[in-house]
Amino acid sequence: MKSIIICAAKTGGHIFPALSFAREALKKDYRVTFLGTNTDLEKKVFQRNENIDFIKFELDGFRGKSIIQKSIFLLKLPLIFFQAISIIISKNISSVICFGGFITVPVGFASIISLRKLYLHEQNSVVGSSNKLLSMFAKKMFTAFPVSKNKKYFFIGNPPNTQNKKAIDILQNDNLNILVTGGSQGADFINKNIPIALNALNIQLNVIHQCGLGKIQNVSNYNQEINASISEFIDNLDAYIEWCDFVICRCGAGTLSEISQKKRGMIMIPLPTSIDNHQYFNAVFYEEKNQGRIFQEKDSLDSLSYLLRKIIHEKTYQDWKKKEPPIDHSRAASLMLNEIHKDNAAI
Repeated sequence: MKSIIICAAKTGGHIFPALSFAREALKKDYRVTFLGTNTDLEKKVFQRNENIDFIKFELDGFRGKSIIQKSIFLLKLPLIFFQAISIIISKNISSVICFGGFITVPVGFASIISLRKLYLHEQNSVVGSSNKLLSMFAKKMFTAFPVSKNKKYFFIGNPPNTQNKKAIDILQNDNLNILVTGGSQGADFINKNIPIALNALNIQLNVIHQCGLGKIQNVSNYNQEINASISEFIDNLDAYIEWCDFVICRCGAGTLSEISQKKRGMIMIPLPTSIDNHQYFNAVFYEEKNQGRIFQEKDSLDSLSYLLRKIIHEKTYQDWKKKEPPIDHSRAASLMLNEIHKDNAAI
């Protein structure tokens, strides 16, 4: 049985594709060790995945942090680097697969020093800092967007989080169904302003709103015409995507790929402070494929209400449902594993 390390941290955009790949590897009889950090989301996800050996490191990010936080980060890196080498050797790891995030830097370099094959997966349309740093040493880079024609890059999509197939009990009527989500960490702009924009329509709607862990008190009130259900976290988001007519969302690659795969359209609101503005460029890809529209925070709420009213009045969401996904994300995990297996079989 081959043993591999999968590494990702902090956000659902990194964790859920990595987890989906881990499940595919388990089905193919790989022994999986997952290296991450100690965030609430990771605790929630991994406490119910008993077949994965989850090892956590106490490490925060680097970019956008204060001088003190950056100094602490740099001091911790050597310790985690040597811990990762010890894990690689003691568990007889054959390959290390990193899905982005700050934790992958020391783990990636530990795989290089240990002479293990290093693989990377990039979820976004702009290659992240850690993947950019590690890419020159990686055996292969798997991407969810066509970011490069380099032979080392494999455009295979984003492994979707589809494990939690649960029946959902939601009021069924003739109203339009809208899913609102700011991603696993929530989005203050969406929590505050989307209820206001939807209230201004004066239309009866069904709304499911994922607001992020610990942020339910930040959601503005929906009016009585809107049958709204607000949840901090939804662990079977794909079921709610199937339920809805369209989605209002942030532009993390995982969120957009799951919605696209379910043939639902979206109003995409990029996080303006996302590193390298990658959320905007993620959204541009899907807007160009006619799977949604971009709304930017700098624009007025009146223009957002106008956009919503136009989409509903013209039933644009029905056209979105007819669009084939530009990428078949459902095969991403198996394509990755096939490439890794080919490399191992060639030894």
